[in-house]
Amino acid sequence: MDFSKVLQCRQSTRHFLPEQISREQLEKLLDAANRAPVGSALYRDIHLTVVQDRQLLLQLCEAAWNRFSSAEKVREVAGEVVKKTPGMEKERKPDLFYGAPTVIFVSHRKQTLQPGIQWANVTSVVNQMHLAAADMGLGSCYMWGALESMRMLPEWDHTELLQLPEDFEPLLGLAVGYPAEELRPKETAHDPLSVNFIP
Repeated sequence: MDFSKVLQCRQSTRHFLPEQISREQLEKLLDAANRAPVGSALYRDIHLTVVQDRQLLLQLCEAAWNRFSSAEKVREVAGEVVKKTPGMEKERKPDLFYGAPTVIFVSHRKQTLQPGIQWANVTSVVNQMHLAAADMGLGSCYMWGALESMRMLPEWDHTELLQLPEDFEPLLGLAVGYPAEELRPKETAHDPLSVNFIP
């Protein structure tokens, strides 16, 4: 796909089909991640975790469910996509990953030498995959709320399920899958960013 069209088609997908992406598509996403710019080229400080287990993803939502205490409060953050959670037939809880069949978590080595660079690095990696997904006609969406909730509520922190290397923490994720509605080029949906020019 032409890059300008990729940019026009790029969007946050919040409604996915249940069909799993192919291994080839996953490999292209991981290749895009490996081509992202990372501060001081310290790629060893980045770790990717691919999760395609729906039950595990739902466990990672538990901190957010407890943090917001009701489906209505979570909807304010996660949007209107509410799925019926397996094993919780008596109540409806939001799927913070919007039913995506694959979520790629991006973790960074804990560090204090350059505070904030970890966020720049993981954002660069996630955005690279986000654009690659659009190029393949896949839907994708940045994932932050579930991870932030686990940082805020350690008693509901299930990051051990991600089996991370020692001293790494998950900062962002990317939900990926086939979008319920085909990606189509669109005009900018918001007012242009403010710009000033200094000659």
